[in-house]
Amino acid sequence: MKKQLLFIGLALAVSTTTFAQKKNVTDAILLMRKYNPTGDVDANLKTVTDAKNFIDLAAVNPETAEDFKMHLYRAEIYYALNEANDLKALKENYNGPTDANTTKEWKAISVASFKKVLDDPKKTYKADAETFINMRVELLFNLGITAYNDKKYTDAAKAFLKASEVKSYLGETFKDAEVNTSLAVNYAVEDFLAAKKYDEALAFATSMSDAMPQNIDILISIVNINLQKGDVAATETYINKALAIDPSNKQLYYVLGTSYMDKKENDKATAALQKAIEIDPNYNEALYQLGAHLYNLAVEKRNKTIEMDYKDPKTALVEKEAMDLFQQALVPLEKYASQNENDKAILDILYKTNMKLGKIDKAQEYKKRLDALKN
Repeated sequence: MKKQLLFIGLALAVSTTTFAQKKNVTDAILLMRKYNPTGDVDANLKTVTDAKNFIDLAAVNPETAEDFKMHLYRAEIYYALNEANDLKALKENYNGPTDANTTKEWKAISVASFKKVLDDPKKTYKADAETFINMRVELLFNLGITAYNDKKYTDAAKAFLKASEVKSYLGETFKDAEVNTSLAVNYAVEDFLAAKKYDEALAFATSMSDAMPQNIDILISIVNINLQKGDVAATETYINKALAIDPSNKQLYYVLGTSYMDKKENDKATAALQKAIEIDPNYNEALYQLGAHLYNLAVEKRNKTIEMDYKDPKTALVEKEAMDLFQQALVPLEKYASQNENDKAILDILYKTNMKLGKIDKAQEYKKRLDALKN
C-alpha cells in the first residue's frame, strides 16, 4: 500500500512539473494574443519582452524544448521583438534598446524555430507560421507599391527591402521584392542626383547596398553617384566590387575604362575598354571610346616629337610609339565606322590616320565616303 501511494505521489509530481512547463508556453501564447503591431509601441515592447521570458523557460526545458507549438510561438515572439523595436524606431526616431548583434541573434532564433515548425513531418503548424509571416510580407510589399506609384522612391525601396527581409524568416527569397527594391533605389538616386544631393544619394544607396551586398544594380547606382561627384577612386572601388559579382558585365568595364582615362592611367584604361569589347565585339560605345583614347594618345606623342630635337634618338622612338598607337586606334574605329556609316567625324579621322600610316588606298575609300555624305 505504501509503495502504491509513493508511486501515485511521484506521478502527481511529474504531472505537476510538466503542467508548469507547458504553462510557460500557454502564458507566452496569451501574451502574444495581446500583441498588435498597429497598437501602442511601448505596450507592444513590454508584451513581447514578457512573452520572451516565458518562452525562454519553455525552450530550455526537456518537457517542451521539442514541442512544435512552443517553436511556433518562440519564432513569432522573437520575430515580434525585432518588429516592435523597428516600429518604435519608425514612429519615435528611436534607435531601440538593442545593438545590431542582438537584433541578429533574435532573428537567428526566430528562423531556427520557424524551420523546426516547417520541417515537422506532420506540418501541424506550418500554415500558422506561413500566415504569420506572409501577411506581413504582403502588407510591406503593398506599401512599397503605393509609395512607388506616388514617386516616393526612398520609402518604396525601404518597404520592398523589408518585405524581402521578412520573407527570409521562412528561409525563402522574395524575388519580386528584390527586383522592385533595385528599381526604386535607381529612381531614388536619380531624384537625388537631379537635385545635386550627392551625399544624401550616397548615404541612401550605400545603406541599401549594405543590406543587399550582392545586388549589382544598386552597386551600379553607387558608381553613378561617385561619377557625378567626380570621385574617381570611389568609382573604381565600387566598379571592382560589381565586377567581382558579374565579371562579364561590359558596361562596368566601359565605365571603369573611362574612369582610368580620367586618372590618366592609360594602360589600365585601354585594357578595361578592350575587355568590354571582348565581351561584346559590337559594343558601339566601347569601340568609339577605345578608338578615341588610342587616337588621342597618338596625337599627344606626335605633338611631343615636334618639341624634341630631331637628332635625339629618343625622337624616333616616340615617333614610332605614336604611329603604333595610330595603327591600334584603327581597329576599333574601323569597326565602329562599319556600324555607324554616317559618322562624318570618325570617317575624317580614319581618312587622316590612314594617310599618316601610308595606307593611301584605304584613306581614299574613307575620303570618298566622307565626300558622299558632304554632298
